[in-house]
Amino acid sequence: MKQQTVAGASSWSTLRTLLRIGGVPARSLLCSTALGTAVALSTVALMACSGALIDKASLRPPLYTLTVLMAAVQIFALTRGPLRYYERLVSHDAALGVLGRLRLWLYDELAPRSPAGLGHWRNGDLLVRATGDIETLQDLYQRGISPMLVAGSTWAFSLILLGVFLPVAGVIMAGGLGLALVLTSFLAWARHRRLGTRETALRGNLAADVVELFQGAPDLVAYGLDEAYLERALDCDQSLTEVSRRRAWTAGTVNVTSTLILGATVVGLLAVAISAAHAQRIPVFMLAIFPLVALGAFEVVIPAADAFSNLSEHLGAAARLLEVATLPLPVVDPEDARRSTLDGSIECTDVQLRYAPDQPLVLNGLSLTIAAGSRVAIIGPSGAGKSSIVNLLLRFWEAEAGQVTIGGIPIEALTQETVRATIGWLPQDGHLFNSSIRSNIVLGRPGALEADVIDVVNRAQLGPWVDSLPQGLDTRVGENGAQVSGGQRQRIALARALLANPQILILDEATSSLDLPTARRLLRDVTAATAGKTLLYITHRLDELVGFDAVYRIEGGVAVDVTGEDLIGAKRFQSPELVTSD
Repeated sequence: MKQQTVAGASSWSTLRTLLRIGGVPARSLLCSTALGTAVALSTVALMACSGALIDKASLRPPLYTLTVLMAAVQIFALTRGPLRYYERLVSHDAALGVLGRLRLWLYDELAPRSPAGLGHWRNGDLLVRATGDIETLQDLYQRGISPMLVAGSTWAFSLILLGVFLPVAGVIMAGGLGLALVLTSFLAWARHRRLGTRETALRGNLAADVVELFQGAPDLVAYGLDEAYLERALDCDQSLTEVSRRRAWTAGTVNVTSTLILGATVVGLLAVAISAAHAQRIPVFMLAIFPLVALGAFEVVIPAADAFSNLSEHLGAAARLLEVATLPLPVVDPEDARRSTLDGSIECTDVQLRYAPDQPLVLNGLSLTIAAGSRVAIIGPSGAGKSSIVNLLLRFWEAEAGQVTIGGIPIEALTQETVRATIGWLPQDGHLFNSSIRSNIVLGRPGALEADVIDVVNRAQLGPWVDSLPQGLDTRVGENGAQVSGGQRQRIALARALLANPQILILDEATSSLDLPTARRLLRDVTAATAGKTLLYITHRLDELVGFDAVYRIEGGVAVDVTGEDLIGAKRFQSPELVTSD
């Protein structure tokens, strides 16, 4: 195979890289292959002994002459089950271990590239890579490599077994089984090679379409675009169905080919066996051995063909996974990173930031100073660059020019882990997982004590509501908090941020989706819960700016200190976007 994969790498290079990342244990792979081979050989031997026993018994010999064959039939019949069980046990254990390591590798590659390096990728596509592609790769170890090795061992065993009794029969068996393995594998692979890449792409597109359709359903319906999105998803599904139909035809062709070659092999073996029996070169009772051995040996043909044909799919899935590692790192941690505990002070000096080389500056000479433990608000219209400050402080993007310090240390001298352990972030729509309230909160600090969880629940003013629930903290919140209100969702996200106990807490438009009374209560609770910590509050609601130590307005990518000004009364701030009335 000469097809190319990631960044021009060959298929075999991709396969070697995948095996290295997955860390498949050689002992487990060899043990699984040995057990699979033992199962196949037991099947062949069982068929041979059964045929010999039936033929010999039909001649009514003394019973003691059948003892060895009867014992062999019992042994091979009884060992096939345990051997198959242990083969599945070992292969599944190895495959699941590899899948776990692949998932960890993928998350380790995605984390430093998110969000700046993944902006052009659709969520559904990433979901398919993280789930579908990795699940596909379990067959590489379980039903990919092993069946090919088992087929080769079975071919050799059948050749030797029949060749010992009748050399010409061994040649016929070797030729028939070898032809079946090669021809069916080629047919399956050639067809799958044309369809596999397209099917993988279609599955990724369909998953992305479905995710976008479900997540954006209310907005799509509101703007009348739901039918167009649904039609696009249905068209993709129709194309995927057509590909699956073609694959079914290929599977049928492979089965027919295997059956025809098996039939021809059986006829050939019977012809030479009957001739040899007439010439008294073999006992008559051995006639049944030859066709039955063929029937048992040909059981490895279809699994081997499937394994060989799916190799293209495995390589395609591997290439899609490895493509993640080829993306440039938007932020690189320093080798001699500072790991000291940071206070909550922030200073930006003449900072410039743009999201792509061909895009304009979103921050152009930004300068501001935030003392540790202070309460600072940042206002400005949408698109002015408020959230860009968050992206900069969390090291989602690197500054093009200027300097940012946290705790007096330049941010480029700190690792992303250190920065994000120092800064807690409550976005406009804090994500909740489809799990319990407790599970969503302890994500802030895995392994937190129950007392700490209850403490942050009370500090986020969730105590009375949680106590009123029949299941308390074990109440499920639904997909993205669908079973709780907007204010409750934000408070759960706030409790999670408080549990992490950051030195700096950033609220980025955290109250924009709440009514004004609820927003004010949430802000009051946050202020009380973060006493002694630095609070950076980004908002466009001017009537919430009470009790802040400093207020900055973002204008043209720069920060203007407007502390103490009458923001609502000033004419230049009289815009619907910035003024919220009771």
